[in-house]
Amino acid sequence: MGIDRAYYHGWEGTLGSPWQGCLAIVRVTLLQLLRRWVFWFGLALSMLTFLTFFALIFVATQPQLGGAGDRLLEVMNFTVTPREGAENGYLLFMESQSVIVIIVLAFAGSLLVGQDFRQQSVPFYLCRRIERRHYVAGKLTAVAALVSLMTILPASILYLEYGAFTSSFSYWIENWQIPVSIVGYGLVLSVGLGVWVVSLSAWLQRMAPIAITWTSFFLLLLPARRLLVRVTGDSTWNLIDPWRDLRYVGRYYLGMFPRPEDGQYAPWALLIVAGLTAIALYALVRRVRAVEVVG
Repeated sequence: MGIDRAYYHGWEGTLGSPWQGCLAIVRVTLLQLLRRWVFWFGLALSMLTFLTFFALIFVATQPQLGGAGDRLLEVMNFTVTPREGAENGYLLFMESQSVIVIIVLAFAGSLLVGQDFRQQSVPFYLCRRIERRHYVAGKLTAVAALVSLMTILPASILYLEYGAFTSSFSYWIENWQIPVSIVGYGLVLSVGLGVWVVSLSAWLQRMAPIAITWTSFFLLLLPARRLLVRVTGDSTWNLIDPWRDLRYVGRYYLGMFPRPEDGQYAPWALLIVAGLTAIALYALVRRVRAVEVVG
């Protein structure tokens, strides 16, 4: 059968940039997550936390409460303005959400990347005009979008909500640095957690090993860190905990440290997080480069 009779024809349009393929990878990855109950379970937990904070701000900002609203926020440990030595409310919310994000990524890692390697889907992507760097960028962007959906977006809504229920727009003007800090903390979580889980998923591929290794990475060092700090009396041992390091870096962007001495650990935590991220990114690139593509 001739090629014309088979209804094949040449492409007559304008070819787009291969980087546009990253958006297709992001869309496909997020659609895959939407079909899994684990994602909806994590999203429900995230929404429950968000609605709790949303209702707290709504009740506390009612004019008829007067000073009782501020006292309610203090009881719930939610401060709406930066204050030295106190837990900023948005920081508290971001850290609560990040725990849920870690749980979701533990079970979604196989679906995000591991399934592509296990079912030999990576060559399907790479045999197009999409190169390896486009594939990696697309997967990392998908994880960043997921993390942002559960952290940056709801925290920004809480900031807008509090400003909307005050008597003027002065809260938004005087505290313009808060949304910048929220985005900064969200980027730390997106980049750090994203690169770590994608690299881990590319190598382990299956859900059970990924979930076990991912949770162990955060949970096993937690009791070791607490034991060393208690025995030695030196809080520098907190830096061996990657989850603690992420918090140090995030608190650095928000400018909030419950203990003044924690501020000195933020630069070291940033170096540790950057080092772990660089190692994970190198391992991910090597894993993707090992994929053979038959052109």
